Amino acid sequence: MNNRVYTGLEADDRRIARDLQAMGAFDQGADDSPSYLSQKLESINQFITWMRWKGEVSVYGCRVGVNRSAMQQLAA
Repeated sequence: MNNRVYTGLEADDRRIARDLQAMGAFDQGADDSPSYLSQKLESINQFITWMRWKGEVSVYGCRVGVNRSAMQQLAA
């Protein structure tokens, strides 16, 4: 599994990494040798994606506001 630091809390980092793995965030092949800055930016990007994903999924596992977000994407 990916051992990136998202929050600095070991248990939270493992939980976030598990959720990202379930979302398929690590399915893509890794670059040959990414720079330190690009690794940090990617970690931030994945953390933001995880936060958005957690906010969109309701208690029952249904995405909340899918129609609204689809409308906003079409308008942009």
